[in-house]
Order: sequence, then structure tokens, then C-alpha cells
Amino acid sequence: MKKLYPIITATSLVFIASLAGYHLPATGDRSPVKKIPVFIPDDTNVYLKNGTSLSGRLIKFDSQAKKIALGRESKTKEVAMKEIEQIEFQGKVIIRETRPLVISVLQELEEEANDEQQQNRERWHEPLQNFKIVDVNEGKAEVTLTSLDPLEIRWIEGVASKSYYVVEEIKFNSSDKIEIQVNPH
Repeated sequence: MKKLYPIITATSLVFIASLAGYHLPATGDRSPVKKIPVFIPDDTNVYLKNGTSLSGRLIKFDSQAKKIALGRESKTKEVAMKEIEQIEFQGKVIIRETRPLVISVLQELEEEANDEQQQNRERWHEPLQNFKIVDVNEGKAEVTLTSLDPLEIRWIEGVASKSYYVVEEIKFNSSDKIEIQVNPH
């Protein structure tokens, strides 16, 4: 009987804790993960931390080597991500899905006049490796969302099923995370 007493006590404590709503932590990360398709316009302005800027088309986003590449007139310029303050996108996105669609991302001042678009903008904070260019020629990319709760991800999936997310801006910080500003169209 003395040997059964600790077992019965431990079992009772676990049972009482479960009734009270306490759960033992599960092993592994249970946060939701979802890949959201996004589109990047063809004109890119890269603002560097030293105050200068570059422009072209974003043709590479290498989170492993921590470099991006811009292309313009058959020339390529690589830039280390640690030198970048932010990337802004302008120009056109041609979406060739079931029906061809052209979305023009206007300059920021013109867009701020449109309150509805301003309200629809979202900012996602994700690790560098969660942004990936899928097809540079068609401006297709994807963002793997890992930092949001399941309800937010379901809402974003719902928007993505009816609209196209267009990336307007990517900001870099020192902890290998990026802030991606998107706008559904």
C-alpha cells in the first residue's frame, strides 16, 4: 500500500489539474504555419543604411547568404541585407492566373489619398527565411506565416482566396527579422 500511495497521489494531482484547465506543455512548436502567395511589383527601390539608394527589379532574395540582387538592363547588383534599411516596391504586377490582371502600385503619396486601401494594409513580422521569391519573371513570391495566431492566419487565407496580396515594402531589423507590408487588391 505504501508503494501505491505516491502513484495515486500523482495521478490525482494530474487529474485535478486537468479539470482546472491546466495542460502540460506539448513538445514541439504548435504555432500555425501557412504559406501565403504574394506578388512583388517590377520596380524596386532599396534604401541603404548609409543614406544612399539603389533601384531596379528584385531578382533574388537569399536568406541563407543574407543578400538580395537587383537587376537592370542585363546588369545585376548584389547587396548584403545588413546594409539595407528597407525595400519599397512600385510599378506593375501582372497576374496571370485564371484571368489576366494588371495591378499598378502607385507612389506612396498617391496611395495615402485612398483611405480604403490604407485601411487594408497589413504588416507581417517574420524571420528572413520566411520570404521567398517563387518566380521572378511573374513577380510571384510567398511568405510563410509563423508569427500569427490561428485566427489571424485564417482571416488572411480568406482574403487571399478572393484577392491578391501585393508587397509594398520590406523593412529589415538587426535580429534577422523583416516587416513585410502587404496590401490586398
